[in-house]
Parts: sequence; structure tokens; C-alpha cells
Amino acid sequence: MLQDFDAVHKALGQGRSHLLLGNGFSIACDPIFRYQNLYEVAIGEGLSSRAQEVFNYLGTNNFEGVLRLLDDAAKVSAIYAAPPACGEAMMADSAIVKNALVNAVATSHLEHSGLVASDRKERALQFLTIFHNVFTTNYDLLTYWVIMSADGYPPFQDGFRAPDDPDEPYVVFTERLGSSKGLYYLHGALHLHLSGGELRKHTWCRTRVRITDQIREGLAQQRYPLFVAEGSADRKLEQIQRHGYLWYSLDKLSRIKGPLVVYGHALGTSDTHIVDAIAYNRDLPTVFIGLFGSEDTTANQATISVAKQMTTTRQEEIARFNGRGIPLQVKFFQSETAKVWG
Repeated sequence: MLQDFDAVHKALGQGRSHLLLGNGFSIACDPIFRYQNLYEVAIGEGLSSRAQEVFNYLGTNNFEGVLRLLDDAAKVSAIYAAPPACGEAMMADSAIVKNALVNAVATSHLEHSGLVASDRKERALQFLTIFHNVFTTNYDLLTYWVIMSADGYPPFQDGFRAPDDPDEPYVVFTERLGSSKGLYYLHGALHLHLSGGELRKHTWCRTRVRITDQIREGLAQQRYPLFVAEGSADRKLEQIQRHGYLWYSLDKLSRIKGPLVVYGHALGTSDTHIVDAIAYNRDLPTVFIGLFGSEDTTANQATISVAKQMTTTRQEEIARFNGRGIPLQVKFFQSETAKVWG
């Protein structure tokens, strides 16, 4: 029988502990966060076979990369006096990709934080604040909304600060968090975007405009969200390594020293870079993994198998470093008993 979350909470003790969130956190709030395959949406909206080849080249969920490549290629083709139809086809496909993203925001995301009841956000905030660092692979706005619902100063920092120009509508990533309680978007997020060589974040407080509307406006102005939604771990890691913020966040996970709680995350084959960050961190003593439903389900058995492999990998890593390190203990709990949303 799986232990409940109360037992996990007690076992965490008084020191620093950390949390890894997956999409189960968002789905537990609202089924709308069961994201559909964006690539299939784009095909359904008329994505050309040529553009599908571009996706296959970059990765079938690398929307940011495809959008940038199509837009840049269209501009280059004009410079080199390519037939106008070539650039027009690229821009037409770019528009289809943008529409797929807009539709995903419109149909797979709550419009604003007010649609989550205050008491539910308060309960979720109580859950998050148990931990020192929160790592999330979700690219929706839900974790951000919960943290920003706190009275007074937000309990977690994410390294984004006001730019030099006080009139700018965004904030920029400017600093590492050090010992502060932190929120890390391991795979990016819809409200993050790269512009002018810096990572920026949409905010409500500087604009009084819904963030979902700012995301749509940004897409129209070629400000693409930074998110990693690749189907394979290798593709994900390639994207992460190309972005300083994403690499910094994954590196932070690989260096935590307190126990880690995994909630709503299956640690599947497409996230082996995260599994490796845990397994190879010889200072990480214990991982508590939440399982939804019966532990005998195929999905939960796969997660349990990954967990066992992590302990083996840790043992091998300790041996490689002549006994320096802590053996990894993996324990499981019934995720429903955390009652994250009340």
C-alpha cells in the first residue's frame, strides 16, 4: 500500500526540500490542461508537406524553432531574389503554425487566473511553499498564477526583474537566485520569450493586460514563446543546451541537496534528461514519487521501473567516484492524497 502525502511531509523534516511538477499538477486543477498534440493541430489546419519536413528536421514539437526558421528563410529568399512564391509559401506555413499555437492557448488554457477559485489557489500555494525550489516542466501559466496569488511579496523568485526602462511592459531574466526560494521553468513557458538577445516575461502588473492576450499579441508580432515540447529526450536536451536560462534551470536541479518530491510527473522516456539530473546528483538523498491511481497500472509500473534504474545508476556513479556520494532512496506515495487543489 502506498503511503500518503502526510507521511511524506513528515519525512521531509525541517531542512530544504524540493519539488518537481509535471502536467498532472495542472490536470488536477482543470482537465483543460490535457494538452493536445500541437503538431497534429497544425496539420489539421493545412500545414504543407514542405513545412512538415521542416518540423521533422527540427523536431515535431519545436514550434519556436520552426517559426524562426520559416520567417528567417522567407527574408533570406527575398534577399537572394528567389521566386516570390517561395517566400509566400513559407509565410503562409508560418501563419498556420502561429494559428495552431494561438488555438492551443485559446482551447487548452484558462483565459485568466480568476477562473481558478481563490481557495483552490490558496491550497495549491500552501502545497508549493512546503518546498525551497519548485521545478516545473509545464509551460502553462498555472504555477505562476498560484505564486502571484500570495498576499504581499511572492514566496518564490524566478530571476526576472524590471528592465532599465520603467515603461517597458515586460520583465527580463537578469540574475541567478542563489539561496532564495526559486521557481524554475525546465522546459520554458508560454509567457517567456526571447527578444533583443534577452529572455523576457509577460506580466500583468506592468500592463493590466491578460497574459494570454499578451501571448497572442506576441505571436502576431513574431515574439514566440520559449518552450520545449519535443517528443524525444535528445531533442529536448538539444534545445535546452541552446538556451542559457533552460540550461541553468536544469543544472540547478542537478545540484540540489535536499530530498525531492515528484508530483504529476511520470519521468517518461522523453524526459531522461531530468531522470539523469536526479540519478547523477550524488548529493540528492531521497526522491518521493507520486503515483496516480493503482500502482499496478502500466503507466505507474513504467515509472517504478525508471525509479529502480535511477538507484542503479546512482550506485554505479558512486562507484565511479570511489565511493563518494549518497545512495539514492526512492519512495512512492499516492499523489491524490496531497490534495493539492483542495
